[in-house]
Amino acid sequence: MKLITRVCLALLLAITITFSNLHSNAHAAPLPISIDVNQTVDQILNNISFKTKFNILVINKTGGTLRRVGAYNDSGNWPVGDIESNTALPVEFEGNSITNSFSIASNYKINNGKYSQFVATWPTIGSRKIGLAAINQEGNGPAKSAWENTNDKNDKALNNSPYQARAFITGKGSSVVWVYEVTQA
Repeated sequence: MKLITRVCLALLLAITITFSNLHSNAHAAPLPISIDVNQTVDQILNNISFKTKFNILVINKTGGTLRRVGAYNDSGNWPVGDIESNTALPVEFEGNSITNSFSIASNYKINNGKYSQFVATWPTIGSRKIGLAAINQEGNGPAKSAWENTNDKNDKALNNSPYQARAFITGKGSSVVWVYEVTQA
């Protein structure tokens, strides 16, 4: 009888561990947050809770969908897909599991042949960086070019008429957030 009890307890423990690991490793798809184009970035950030160390927030105020049309993944993978109009898409992600670092870039088509590239890095050696570019072409090349030209953590802004974009790094609690906002002028 003791043997059967031990086997049942061991089986129950194994099932509990398996399901707890599935839950802790599962990442739900990020949900976009509807925004008003008149909301400031601070107002949007105040409505979001971040649970992980690394986060990307893309705010789309263009009137159209930002379509991801390329990426450059030097270390890690760009975690953000398309962003619908008048939404903010916060994405939590982990850095490289071994080095707790990443170095990634993306290319988004805005509308009417206009594009914007976003860069985020947290290297093992060196300092965090953020980049922003407006290379008006599709594919991975513009993302890689923007990544190659990113060299600091300073705020960025650009005009790709009729669109404007800005990018900056901020902290919220123990989280670091790379924020990218695209607006229509």
